[in-house]
Amino acid sequence: MNVYDPNFARTDVLLRRGGHIGRGELVLYEFCTQHYDELKDFYARFECQMVQHPDGFFYLLPRGNLIATRRLSKPCVHLGLFIALKARDPEITKSSGRIPVAQLLQSIETTIPREVLQKTYAPKQREAATDAKITEEIQRALRVLAELGFIVLEHDTVRPLEAIARFAELARHDNAPDAGARILLETERGIVFDVSEDITSEGEEDGEQIQN
Repeated sequence: MNVYDPNFARTDVLLRRGGHIGRGELVLYEFCTQHYDELKDFYARFECQMVQHPDGFFYLLPRGNLIATRRLSKPCVHLGLFIALKARDPEITKSSGRIPVAQLLQSIETTIPREVLQKTYAPKQREAATDAKITEEIQRALRVLAELGFIVLEHDTVRPLEAIARFAELARHDNAPDAGARILLETERGIVFDVSEDITSEGEEDGEQIQN
């Protein structure tokens, strides 16, 4: 592996800021595939584990303090979970996996209790401006998810990428994994459970964060 290769520099910057490299970034994906063992050894020196998810994409898991750990905010995790579930909808599959942003916002509004939306996206907002704040935070969360390679934002649509599977793993446990599942998700998938910040609504727990 040539560290002077421009593809190495692009890969390194993307991974260090918590991004994901999937088949959508074909050149970088092939670079990671071809040099996976060397990259694993390289990042191990920085106390990081380079992971190739079963769905194919690559990302870093910090195991020490040399590279800062980035944790997604609750709005990002909540929205990521929602998109991961929406991505399974047969109607979405028919549209090449694309979800109009307007449709996504409507689905969130009609399927998630308002008190959960308020606690997640606008916990400190006055009631009169809550709706606008919720929409603003959802839009902000979409941009972060796109920046990190979980989704693609294009022409007012959302297209989930392979990395959305990191949220789908939480969804498989109904967003409330047992102790054994938590250990697996923490050690192998970089999901951190911060119970001190949990908010609940009829058994729904929202205290987990994706670690990058």
